[in-house]
Amino acid sequence: MDVVLITQPKLKHNEAIFISKLFDAGLEKLHIRKPVHSVLEISCLLDSIPEDLWPNIVMHRHIELVEDYGLAGYHHADGEDIKVCSGTRSQSIHHLEDLSSCDSQLDYVFYGPVYRSISKKGYEPKVPLPRVKETLRDLSKLKKRPKIYALGGIRRKKIIPIAETGFDGLALLGSIWGHSDPVKAFRKFNQSYLKSLLNSV
Repeated sequence: MDVVLITQPKLKHNEAIFISKLFDAGLEKLHIRKPVHSVLEISCLLDSIPEDLWPNIVMHRHIELVEDYGLAGYHHADGEDIKVCSGTRSQSIHHLEDLSSCDSQLDYVFYGPVYRSISKKGYEPKVPLPRVKETLRDLSKLKKRPKIYALGGIRRKKIIPIAETGFDGLALLGSIWGHSDPVKAFRKFNQSYLKSLLNSV
């Protein structure tokens, strides 16, 4: 399974330093989602991140920054028309029935919440995991489809159930940024993730 980390919605002090340390700790892909911030503010954040990390960063909302910085790709909001850009194209999907009809142009989608959200109060699953598993099993038969990543309430103890449900990856947010030391929290998560991979072999 792939592991993706989504930023907090608002810019934080020394965020670029934390992002660099998270990549040093094993993070492979970061989604920058800052819905209340301008292109200029996000540009300042990117300028503070080492340039060699830009190809591992996916942008939400400000698609022009994908080309300007040579980023990994662009992530579409739920319902947003699929845009042409370099790199990967992904999208958030919050209704199970929409998974079956998601655009084949996409490389991957976030589906959730699969568990009660850590970062958003009252943001809870709409359908139980067994039903999600049935849908993912049906989708696995398709020749061309996006990868599907679990989103919402992802903690270390959820890694194996998510894999058993049939997800191709998972997206983290609250379980990392809600910790007093995000880098330490990610290291612990990554260790559990690698251990679960070894045990599944």
